[in-house]
Amino acid sequence: MKLVFSCGVCGKQETIFLTDKSRTYLIGRELENLDVKLCADEKGSLSRIQAHIKWDKNCWRLYDGWPPDSTGRHSVAMNKPASFGGTFIKRNDEIKNIPYGMGEEIKDKDTLLFVVTAKARGMADKFIRQAPADAQAVYYKYDGMVFHEDAEYYDGFKYKCEVSDGSKDSVLRPSNMFAPTVTGELKPGQEYDNSCVGLDIRSSTEADLETQRDHMIPQFNEILGDLLKDYRDYLLILLGDGAFVCFLGSREDADVNFLFGLKFMDRLKTVNEENKRNKLAEWKIRIGVNNGRDRLVKVNIAGQEALNVYGNCITTMSRLMAYAKSKPGEIITGIPFHQENNNKKFYKNNFTQVSGEAVDKNGVKQLYYLYSKK
Repeated sequence: MKLVFSCGVCGKQETIFLTDKSRTYLIGRELENLDVKLCADEKGSLSRIQAHIKWDKNCWRLYDGWPPDSTGRHSVAMNKPASFGGTFIKRNDEIKNIPYGMGEEIKDKDTLLFVVTAKARGMADKFIRQAPADAQAVYYKYDGMVFHEDAEYYDGFKYKCEVSDGSKDSVLRPSNMFAPTVTGELKPGQEYDNSCVGLDIRSSTEADLETQRDHMIPQFNEILGDLLKDYRDYLLILLGDGAFVCFLGSREDADVNFLFGLKFMDRLKTVNEENKRNKLAEWKIRIGVNNGRDRLVKVNIAGQEALNVYGNCITTMSRLMAYAKSKPGEIITGIPFHQENNNKKFYKNNFTQVSGEAVDKNGVKQLYYLYSKK
């Protein structure tokens, strides 16, 4: 099942797929380990939206608030005044409020709504003063929502989520190509700045299949997915034991790819500490970055439509990931990235920069630099 979340304030979108029936998916703000990390309320908020989704009674169900094990247990469901906010399901033009602690089945074509409306301000204030802390955390108080189609029911919704069964998406996009946050500002057929980062698991092919499948690759995907929740306008291409992420469009932080690589290494260090405690094998990551301009295009692969990028930036990045030599802790940097950033204070003071070269399968010499922390 596919869920596409949209923010009523900034327009940010985020997509997740409900695939693991043994997992509880957490929705919220400003906390670690969330499956959906909703953006901050720029115009002022009371607290944060919190909800969770889990497989229960042979279907996916949406629950208002955190699971009981992660907050205080409530033996009795708490009914909130449906006139001012909380967590809702919209189905066949009818909106149903989900009482705290009571799950509601989610179905194809449902719309999930996370809110507070301004219509019952006095009632909301009274309820919030009396409610426990984890119940307060469900609510927003905000007058500027933009989902006007729901105005007849409430003044507006902070977040809404469109539900689909996912069957159509399998036809529209190959499973290894994702563009979950490429906004309407980026049009296929146009060239855009590309801050590309390549990542792959070192020596994964030397490990047995079970270790790759059950240990390395799931942890790699979890780190990658968690970090990408904070970004927009990127194209993600999964490669089995690795990935390319193309951060597209003009942005102030054109070195977003390098900084993303540093975040990945930091997160992997924490994961490996846990692996060591659990007597699991530690693993290393290989990272490369390159900058340039590539063309965003629609492609058709075996009858499936997808987005992809073509150009020198992504091509050079793939060559460097295949042929450049690096050690754990080093980041391979393409020449355009190095020329733009090597003399900036952050890089000059914190990283050693060593040049290298490699010859690819076509006999073309590829030049690069290796950056490592001093």
